[in-house]
Amino acid sequence: MSVKEETGRGLSFVKRVYPARALGLGLGALAVGAALLPQQHPLFFWALWAVNGFIWPHLAYFKALRSQAPFQTERKHLLFDSTSGGFWVAAMGFNPLASSMIIMMLWMNNIAAGGVRLFLKGVVGSVAGLALGLLVFGWQLNLVSGQLIVFACLPMLVAYPVAIGSITYRLAIQLHKQKELLKQISRVDGLTGLYNRHYWETRVSDLMAMVRRSAQPLSLILLDVDHFKSINDTHGHLTGDQVLQQIARLLRLNLRESELLGRYGGEEFALVLPNTDKEAAYATAERLRRLVQLAHFDTDKGATGLSCTISLGVASYHAGFQSYSDWFRAADQALYAAKEEGRNKTVLSCSGLYKADIATA
Repeated sequence: MSVKEETGRGLSFVKRVYPARALGLGLGALAVGAALLPQQHPLFFWALWAVNGFIWPHLAYFKALRSQAPFQTERKHLLFDSTSGGFWVAAMGFNPLASSMIIMMLWMNNIAAGGVRLFLKGVVGSVAGLALGLLVFGWQLNLVSGQLIVFACLPMLVAYPVAIGSITYRLAIQLHKQKELLKQISRVDGLTGLYNRHYWETRVSDLMAMVRRSAQPLSLILLDVDHFKSINDTHGHLTGDQVLQQIARLLRLNLRESELLGRYGGEEFALVLPNTDKEAAYATAERLRRLVQLAHFDTDKGATGLSCTISLGVASYHAGFQSYSDWFRAADQALYAAKEEGRNKTVLSCSGLYKADIATA
């Protein structure tokens, strides 16, 4: 992962953590304040309480955003929160309701942000903060949770789980979108937007299995752009890519949704036609051949566009094919015959015999 990608990931992490962290520390400060209120503390102590609960989360957020390593910086901030939480537990005299609530919130932040490892570090930080608090305040117990403490804890008990649930839901949606995007990328050819060879062959295998059970017709068309090397050599590979993109778009717009079109490699495309016998497949191939022959493909080199043709081989699936390779070989041999006979032709494979359509001028 590059430094830029790592920084972007860290900034995303900081922004994701900030709302729940600011809410948790703010609401937790209310509970801590309610437990501390009966005690006689000087003004600077309350200033420290206010800074830690209401100002520190925002300062830490802006500090992490400006850090060269925002992810690591924010994890350190979370550990500091755990340490300060232990300090406030000692200051409250181990009040059971307020103490357990803020420790729960802080450790939940740690395990959500860094898993078990950060959680354990947070536990160590809380113990260290607790020890510091005992040194400052001494051993004292405040085990009574009066109405003030109960009511001060209610906002945290209600709002914080809702906030965590909302964040978790948004993360789940984001992960689902990323998963779908990765799935799409793994299926689609980056240049043409058609299915790539691997996914196309997977779909074809499924169709073949279905045809073996139902005995429905299934046909395969392989097509190749004629003299494509000449287009690349004369006009450049960028122009060649643009021609392939426009041919793919033209083919896709003139096929049914159920017809499976993919880029097999280079300038070669593959098409499977469900519920289509060899005569109908041959007619479809001819229609596509004429569409490409009549088309003009716009490129960056000029407004007039380029013309090109395609050659096609057609093979209908039958029980004599032992595997996908046999079926593909039949269509590929028909395609080879179309090229041998002068290109811009459709050749139909019929049990080893070929039927060619001579292109008219």
